[in-house]
Amino acid sequence: MSFKRKTIRRAIALMMVMLTAVTVNCTASKSVALAASVTKGNVNVRALNVRKGPGVENAIINVIHKGDTVEIVKTVNGWHRITQGKNKFGWVSANYIDSGKAKKNALVSASPSSKTASVTKKNTSVKTNGIVTVTGSYTNFRKGAGTGYGIIRKITYGTTGDILEKKGSWYRIQLKDGKTGWVYKQYVSESGYKDAAESSSKTKKIVVSAYTVNVRTEPSTSGKLVTAIRKNEVYTYSECKNGWYKIVTPSGESGYVNEKYVESFKSYPVEGGGKYLWPTQTATRITTRFGVRNHKGVDIAAPGGSQIIAVADGTVCSVSYNPKGFGHLIVIKQNDGLKAYYGHMQKATFLKKGDKVKAGDTIGIVGSTGKSTGNHLHLEFRKGDERIDPLTYYPNMK
Repeated sequence: MSFKRKTIRRAIALMMVMLTAVTVNCTASKSVALAASVTKGNVNVRALNVRKGPGVENAIINVIHKGDTVEIVKTVNGWHRITQGKNKFGWVSANYIDSGKAKKNALVSASPSSKTASVTKKNTSVKTNGIVTVTGSYTNFRKGAGTGYGIIRKITYGTTGDILEKKGSWYRIQLKDGKTGWVYKQYVSESGYKDAAESSSKTKKIVVSAYTVNVRTEPSTSGKLVTAIRKNEVYTYSECKNGWYKIVTPSGESGYVNEKYVESFKSYPVEGGGKYLWPTQTATRITTRFGVRNHKGVDIAAPGGSQIIAVADGTVCSVSYNPKGFGHLIVIKQNDGLKAYYGHMQKATFLKKGDKVKAGDTIGIVGSTGKSTGNHLHLEFRKGDERIDPLTYYPNMK
């Protein structure tokens, strides 16, 4: 082989070595750059959907859970591309990953003029009253407290929000992106909620919101059944323990009801438009009126065992039983001077002479004792020896 040809071959071999070194160096540089760009973060909600792309319109490919650690590869418009092991890539909302660097990247990567950036800047801390977490696959996030209001969007399982207020069975919440709206209590779990009006009141009352609710001996579904109470009945509770309210039943026994089936009771509805409360919150049908066949009160048909409440503040002045008359009877002298008679109760009241009662307190249960042909309450008002038509105090019932 000639000297010239040997020289050319040596030059080509040297160039190949140099090219290989450059390639290896570039690959290493890319690996170092990629490693430098990866940030670790932790999931901060109960469950978080991992999607094929950066947005809720993309399909869900996995679900990760609170406390899981992920590696954040990049961030685009408030979404992280993450990995959990070899080749397991996907996208998650940056709102639900805790990482100081990741949060900073999320703000930088979004356009300053975009709505996302605007919301992030305006999302200042608010005074909250507990949190809710979506427990179904999704729930509607609405403009108002009712199904008649428009849907802002759907929020998925595991999404959390701060409670701003509660209205009946609806919570107004604020999401992590600053949006506020309403969700129905059936599709979320709540923790830390405390009714401001209720906590400031010395008398704590609840109203039954389900058709019938079991009262148990212990604050658990494993507790023995005491009795059942009915929708719209109102009870004073002495404590709330792990989501269970301790009440005194109409028959005088104490027990627990689950918070899922009751609501805080802020003010009493005054059936009939008068100044007194209606004594049977579960029934309003009058079967016999004052003056009919010399009747001295009104008879109100109601389910046997349903609650009877005091119509006004007063003091118990008589508890008696007459099998040929009013059966089990309680008489309360009201603070306005009238005496209220509640007759035909199913059982003797748990109250005794001298006890003070407040309007709305449970005083007994509807029955058909004494001279009676069916379950009802006989309500009668007296001023001295004078009998007064009870509907005088419930003008709309006339």
